[in-house]
Amino acid sequence: MSAKQAKQSKLGQSLFTIFFMLAVTVVFISALSLIHVLTRERIQLNEGLVLKTAVLYAAGLAVPTDALEADRLYDRRVREVRDPQGVLRFYEILSPDGEAASYVVPVLGAGLWGEIESVVGIELDLGTLTGIEFVKQNETPGLGARITESWFKEQFRGKRFPLSVVPEREEAGGQEFQAITGATNTVNAVQDILNVRLAEAERVIRER
Repeated sequence: MSAKQAKQSKLGQSLFTIFFMLAVTVVFISALSLIHVLTRERIQLNEGLVLKTAVLYAAGLAVPTDALEADRLYDRRVREVRDPQGVLRFYEILSPDGEAASYVVPVLGAGLWGEIESVVGIELDLGTLTGIEFVKQNETPGLGARITESWFKEQFRGKRFPLSVVPEREEAGGQEFQAITGATNTVNAVQDILNVRLAEAERVIRER
């Protein structure tokens, strides 16, 4: 093979490699795009259901394990209160006969590694908690992320704010909650959510 032919052969191999990689890339991008389109609606439905079950839990209602039943319960017992622009302000929880029974407010607070998104339930007196659920958080696994554990969340039911913190496993009074050992920043963020942010939410409800 002459030098010219060798050079042409090498060029041909390079072009083949480039076009092959381009084709593979196009195929994978197309496949990913198709998967995204096909699953987008399902993902949105799942995200909506996560929020709905969080609201039910914060309200102190028994959340059905079946997704369809949970969705039906939400439709029966939750009224979304929005401002004139359609922005959600809070959730009104209804009794079985359709009367206002309590409220759930969406609350954001700064955590250690990002925002903590939660929903907090309060009685009609706007001072007693019915529960709290954390919708999104990026806290440290094994430390701050323990705010999602049942023991931590359940301790808030029936408490009155403003709340103060006591060490983990120490008996907590009616306006106290147990901390998480080694997660001071996250616990302080939760305290801020329940005190400062809920005071703001109280004004929003009263001004409805």
